[in-house]
Amino acid sequence: MSLLELNLSDAQEPKVVDANEEYNLRIIDCTKDKNKKGNDYLLPRFEVVDEPLAKDFTKYIGLPHDEETEKQQNRTKWNLRTFFECFGVDHSRPVDPEDDLVGQTGWAILGVEDNEAFGEQNYVKRFIAPK
Repeated sequence: MSLLELNLSDAQEPKVVDANEEYNLRIIDCTKDKNKKGNDYLLPRFEVVDEPLAKDFTKYIGLPHDEETEKQQNRTKWNLRTFFECFGVDHSRPVDPEDDLVGQTGWAILGVEDNEAFGEQNYVKRFIAPK
């Protein structure tokens, strides 16, 4: 089949899912990089499981660094811990973003925000740790 023979009439625009609901998420990609200040962060990309029309979205997760106050560092560590626990990742050992995170599933409560560059986007309001 050539590109010109494709029937695109059934294609639908991806959309956000409703806010303030729990959704099962799958990590489909995760990069580790440095922000403008040179501090490390993770950027997982999520898809909403069982919602084929839902837009994929990302979440910035800062990693602890020396310039943080004790309070900031605790909050950063807590955010990272709840993320790992939500997706069943053993944080008592080193974690490789691609090997240990991609493909993992977990639950989160999502919100919706209007992004100037991308229109409406979902975001994680809270990760839900398994009981």
